[in-house]
Amino acid sequence: MATEGYYRYPTIHQKNVAFVCEDDLWLVPAKGGVARRLTSNLGTTSHPAFSPDGQWLAFIGREEGEAEVYVMPASGGPATRLTYLGSFTTVLGWTPDSKKIIISSNIGQPFRSLTMLYTISFEGGLPERLPYGPARSISFGPDGGVAIGRRSMELANWKRYRGGTAGDIWIDRKGKGVFEPLLKLESNLIYPMWIEDRIYFLSDHEGIGNLYSCTPKGKDIRRHTHHDDYYVRQPDTDGERIVYRAGADLYIFDPAKEAKGKKAISKVEIEFHSPRVQRNRKFVKPAPYLEHFKLHPNGHSLALTLRGKAFSMANWEGAVFQYGDPHTTRYRLIDWLNDGQRLVMVSDATGEETLEIHSEISHAPADRQVERLDNLDIGRPIFLEISPKKDALVVANHRLELIYVDLETKTSKLLDKSNYGHMLGADWSPDGQWVAYGFKASHHTSAIKLCHVETGETHYVTPPNTLVDFGPSFDPDGRYLYFISYRDFDPVYDKFYFDLNFPKGSRPYLVTLQKELPNPFVEMPPDPTVKRDQNGQDNGKKDSAKPDNGQAEKPAEPEPPKEKKEEKTIQIDLDGIQQRI
Repeated sequence: MATEGYYRYPTIHQKNVAFVCEDDLWLVPAKGGVARRLTSNLGTTSHPAFSPDGQWLAFIGREEGEAEVYVMPASGGPATRLTYLGSFTTVLGWTPDSKKIIISSNIGQPFRSLTMLYTISFEGGLPERLPYGPARSISFGPDGGVAIGRRSMELANWKRYRGGTAGDIWIDRKGKGVFEPLLKLESNLIYPMWIEDRIYFLSDHEGIGNLYSCTPKGKDIRRHTHHDDYYVRQPDTDGERIVYRAGADLYIFDPAKEAKGKKAISKVEIEFHSPRVQRNRKFVKPAPYLEHFKLHPNGHSLALTLRGKAFSMANWEGAVFQYGDPHTTRYRLIDWLNDGQRLVMVSDATGEETLEIHSEISHAPADRQVERLDNLDIGRPIFLEISPKKDALVVANHRLELIYVDLETKTSKLLDKSNYGHMLGADWSPDGQWVAYGFKASHHTSAIKLCHVETGETHYVTPPNTLVDFGPSFDPDGRYLYFISYRDFDPVYDKFYFDLNFPKGSRPYLVTLQKELPNPFVEMPPDPTVKRDQNGQDNGKKDSAKPDNGQAEKPAEPEPPKEKKEEKTIQIDLDGIQQRI
């Protein structure tokens, strides 16, 4: 049973049409019929072109990485690589004698879009530059005439573009090397094709890209196709007829039939038989698609987003559960709330990004709930940090703001805003009263700041306008604040460039949050009253004198059950904190 393909880059020679589908070349009769595969390459193929004698096919292939020119017999067979340019290259056609292939390439140019025309023998050799200046397409006419397309990009890539880089067509009518614009039409004019006494081209000056023509003097503009759903794209001619694609189908325009008043456009009915290998099951590495992940507060599960979809799963075994809309919505920055029963994430379900709260998937379907916070203006979030004590979080967004969001009251307030860049990481204190964050203090420096969430007061922990500090993280007991800083300028000789650089500029640092805390990196003298094991390690027991009456020690009485710890409020001594790094 025949299936339909997506046909691109057609080229025509008399009774045959070659085209690209599934990244390979195919051949089909121009009147329609069974398509035959010509290549089965590992890389992609594009821009095929029949030689004028119909014996050869030139095309662009990526068998070895870069887009290079290949040539093969038109009836099928091995392909030969002709170029090794390593540049943006396109096959445009052949010289009329079928001995050289015409290509456009930006080799040696400072910009990708600046392409020149070259010829290369189908037997191989070095490309020879044509004396026509920048161009992307070319067509030859009678008496040595030449028409070239400059800045000729696909119309469908920038529909109805009228700007300064729109394509235009230049013509040398007598082959004397003197070019002038063919038309002064407010449009993007591309793909000149000189057939008999008319020059055909594509334009979308009437709304949709279609096939037009005019005389070599730029007079008598005619429209030949009337597609109103898809643009006419990628036309090619053998000097008599023009083949093109619109949508996923191929069509042939015959000027001779049009001149006789007959139907000039026919669809190429292709009977396409393909194994559809691209639809086979694939086993791909999922890691490149992982966007974000967070560990459950109890450490037994993960919440993660992959390719815009939200999931949760146990760490080692069990099913993977998906959250939210599986098709049309993109989710980002998923995280568990502090109760471990709900997740918060950023959703674009309505077109604008906002926060959503999802109940855990383990709940019965009828009990699963999704709550959207549409009334909050949070901008485009860059990262979220969840409060460890209540339903709240902070959001850093593209407006360089740090915003506090109370998920219970569905309110928000601005904590801080930089004039130079977005926040460089944030973390909550264990008691949920403070937020530490990296703050861009200038174009070239950043500092660590603290904000008391309830009062909104902010304080610099590290000096602003001096160094680059970022990535703060609280000690679980609230004694220290860790961060990363670029402040170690120890030059090292590079092994390749034999020059000095600073490969180890960033290192972790900490600030003691209370004045009485000693430097944790300075070892204190051991307590002589504490017993130590044979390795000198503290076993936590106090040394006590043995009874001197020769009697055995009484067994220790069992300890009473421990009372539940009271919630500890973190004390932060802000006075002199910048000197305690």
